[in-house]
Amino acid sequence: MGRMELTPQAAQALAVVRQTGRDVSYEVTEICHSQRWRLSVRFVARSGERQRLGLLYSEDRAALETLLAELASA
Repeated sequence: MGRMELTPQAAQALAVVRQTGRDVSYEVTEICHSQRWRLSVRFVARSGERQRLGLLYSEDRAALETLLAELASA
């Protein structure tokens, strides 16, 4: 298991979500039973709609979950 970080583009998108979104939460989900995982942020947008933004994809679920914990505590 290696350490993962968001790409600069994903970090920038997350910063916007944190500033403008409400009810921000994170999740790691499997993509179509493929053993590939997606770290996403879920939030309520200004429009009032619940949105999901994929931040990072990997086959290393544990590393994504570690990153999720770091993001959630920040």
